[in-house]
Amino acid sequence: MQIYDKGGNLLASSNPPESRIFDDMVIRNAFLAGKELEGISFDGSDLRSSDFSGADLYGAILSDCRFDLCILAGADLRSSFLNNVSFCNADLRGARFSRDNMNMGLNIWNVNFAGADLAGADFTGAIYDELTIFPRGFIPEEHGLSPEVKVD
Repeated sequence: MQIYDKGGNLLASSNPPESRIFDDMVIRNAFLAGKELEGISFDGSDLRSSDFSGADLYGAILSDCRFDLCILAGADLRSSFLNNVSFCNADLRGARFSRDNMNMGLNIWNVNFAGADLAGADFTGAIYDELTIFPRGFIPEEHGLSPEVKVD
């Protein structure tokens, strides 16, 4: 699989080529709007300023990633693995972080949403930890999120 920018310039190729693995790469300004990216892995990658609007990222591996200044409006992020991810100043309007078709909720661990636009984003059934940062004035429980319950 290959990733291009809006001008059609090649930015990255998966490793191995027939896979959807883009781990530990710098892939800024990518144009992936409306793409079917189910199960893709961006583990440890820097995707700042990329366009994922309307993309299907269901089940994606998104740990240790940078999505700062990205457009993810209307993207499907259900069942994704979100751990240590930065969405600072990202456009996440209408994105889906909700339960999937099997009623499985999403775990949001150590995710930074500072300055992100979360208007209309669906977090129904998602769980967040104490390290997760939300935009100023955003009340997680009013958007379907529940805090992690620690059992001692």
